[in-house]
Amino acid sequence: MSLVIRRRTVLIIIFAAIFVISVLLMFSGNYPKVVYEKQINPVDLEKVSTRAIDDNTAVQVAKNLENDFFIDYKLERDRLRSQEADYLRELINNPNASIESKEKAQQDLIALSQKVEKEMVVENLIKAKGFEDAVIFFSDEFVNIVIKTNGLLPKEVAQITDVVTKTIGITVDKITIIERK
Repeated sequence: MSLVIRRRTVLIIIFAAIFVISVLLMFSGNYPKVVYEKQINPVDLEKVSTRAIDDNTAVQVAKNLENDFFIDYKLERDRLRSQEADYLRELINNPNASIESKEKAQQDLIALSQKVEKEMVVENLIKAKGFEDAVIFFSDEFVNIVIKTNGLLPKEVAQITDVVTKTIGITVDKITIIERK
């Protein structure tokens, strides 16, 4: 009987390690250390404009190419979060999992949903301040914000930091704002 318990314990430890490694990889990938700069290739822009029916369509498609960073990051973040949530739900619904691991998975799932909600609220509040787009990366220790802008004024920086400190409750010295055109 003790051999079965040991195997379960080992499996739970392995799954927990895989979970921790996947979260670390998720955050280390394209996190604030690397700023993704994608310039519009003039050749691609010509292809778009020659295929466009009218000038308005060409302008709209060109703007979509410029927004790739924000769209791509949000889609990738949503995909990774969905995978993480699915893993936690599988662990919660696993009849062979221990009560402790199920409770931990439930707590992690709640924490994940709260983090997603905070990110969405902050990003939308920043957009409400008049910025075209924003992406927020945060942990318990720091917050990095990528803002789509042609340049930030001190007043705008103060607005952004005010939104973040009030919503997340982190100090100003742990906030980094990155401008992205």
